Amino acid sequence: MSQGACVRCLPAAYLEVLGGLGKGETMEAESAPAGRSLREATQRRLQRFSELRGKSMAAGEFWDIVAITAADEKQELAYKQQLSEKLKKKELPLGVQYHVFVDPAGAKIGNGGSTLCALRCLEKLYGDEWNSFTILLIHSGTLHCEIDAYGDFLQALGPGATVEYTKNTSNVTKEESELVDMRQRIFHLLKGTPLNVVVLNNSKFYHIGTTEEYLFHFTADSSLKSELGLQSIAFSLFPSIPEYSTNKPCIIQSILDSTCSVTPGSVVEYSRLGPDVSVGENCIISGAYVKTTAVLPAYSFVCSLSLKMNGHLKYSTMACGVQDNLKKNVKTLSDVKLLQFFGVCFLSCLDIWNLKVTEELFSGNKACLSLWNARIFPVCSSLSDSVTTSLKMLNAVQSKSTFSLNNYKLLSIEEMLFYKDIEDMITYREQIFLEITLNRKQSD
Repeated sequence: MSQGACVRCLPAAYLEVLGGLGKGETMEAESAPAGRSLREATQRRLQRFSELRGKSMAAGEFWDIVAITAADEKQELAYKQQLSEKLKKKELPLGVQYHVFVDPAGAKIGNGGSTLCALRCLEKLYGDEWNSFTILLIHSGTLHCEIDAYGDFLQALGPGATVEYTKNTSNVTKEESELVDMRQRIFHLLKGTPLNVVVLNNSKFYHIGTTEEYLFHFTADSSLKSELGLQSIAFSLFPSIPEYSTNKPCIIQSILDSTCSVTPGSVVEYSRLGPDVSVGENCIISGAYVKTTAVLPAYSFVCSLSLKMNGHLKYSTMACGVQDNLKKNVKTLSDVKLLQFFGVCFLSCLDIWNLKVTEELFSGNKACLSLWNARIFPVCSSLSDSVTTSLKMLNAVQSKSTFSLNNYKLLSIEEMLFYKDIEDMITYREQIFLEITLNRKQSD
């Protein structure tokens, strides 16, 4: 790596968006006149990146190394396959070292990769602050609970920091017994350390970590789309959609029958929608295959996964409300009534599905019961059957009718992610890509 270069730790999805910020581009952006708009600066970077696609890079033209972090070995495989395909199609700059690093097993410092990397760049300015982190990590030994770089470190900084936040675990998916103690150790170690902010010229931070944020930025709000030149309909086969003055539907690499309808404010990605499928407002449909006539209720989240179970390929579709709080948890079975699924008391939903409230209903930690680890999603032998079945359970809740899940093998979202078959999901996306490509060639 050449002197002064920076290693970018980015998820694969950011490669095309931020990849154009090479060393020369960063320097130019910093010296740009104050009046230059963010959109102009971003478009210039994207244009520069477009010119670099498929070309061999000389020293200094692009990042020396692009490092991508993966949550597990399956995600590592997925990123490597996607990188290979993009390089083969000459969609990325060539001659660059692209590396994928999988997180080690066990508890982690969440968001630590990019945050600690940024602190490392500021080591000379804020040596004491960096030393505090070093002392804390020397690695405390092995971490037995997951801590968050934003929530646990940043809240301890600045003159207004108080210790009260350390006991607030309402947004924690999995609460380990050591969490509060570790948070308090972090707080007392960093208490009094000033909070310093580095302002990046012509830059803007978008947080797209929730379903509602995803829908807002890709449909309702125009800022992100205009700044990055994003299209509402991207590489898809779809029926003619009228122009809307406010929010629009967003369709990404999907094939929709001519009789489909997608209401404004919804996102359909990497999916096939057959004849007379109707998608309500503010929905997210991902990786699905809706083969027959169906109505997807407004505010529904439908995401299909391929699974590898005992050597066999299976499918399961998580279907819930975009506003459901998957992280909210209770500690006892008697408190399951405090959870809500699609705006309905979870206990009532279980009655509708003819399921009993037992410990076997939940995977993982039995003292942390939530929609995340509730075994309510059917396993099916085909992708289309999986979607159809999960939509039936969703519609049953909405209409307050009965749909028994007793005869199905059921998984939680937690288990679905464990069994996920990345290769089959990539194959499915590639089939959609090839079909769209072939259709466009025939149309030309």
